[in-house]
Amino acid sequence: MFTFDYRIKLLLALCVAAVVASMVVGCRREHDEYIEGREQAERDLDKGEFKIAYADGTNTPAFWQYTELLHRRYHIDWCSYSLPINRPASEAWVRGYNEVALPRVEQEVGVQTLKQVMSDAQKLHDIAITNY
Repeated sequence: MFTFDYRIKLLLALCVAAVVASMVVGCRREHDEYIEGREQAERDLDKGEFKIAYADGTNTPAFWQYTELLHRRYHIDWCSYSLPINRPASEAWVRGYNEVALPRVEQEVGVQTLKQVMSDAQKLHDIAITNY
């Protein structure tokens, strides 16, 4: 009976260790992606490229109209980042990128301008839906 009890405890301890290890590795990956996103934004800005990042699969209202208007009016582009098996790490990259890039974009065109472009994009989106 002692051996069986010992095996269960050992198995339980190994399972807990595996869960903790995967959480630590997952958090580390998110941190690494966050830093990489920040660094990529710095590289893009150093080249004079203004972009806003989105995680792949992000459901932003009027996304296509918004990004098209930003590009056409202000030469602001977009980029996406995807890690299908690790969405939190992908979102961390985007968060890091935008924490660096968005203040520079807002400084370049103004916060109100971005809000106005989103409003214009929503109107275009609504018209496209209505005419569809």
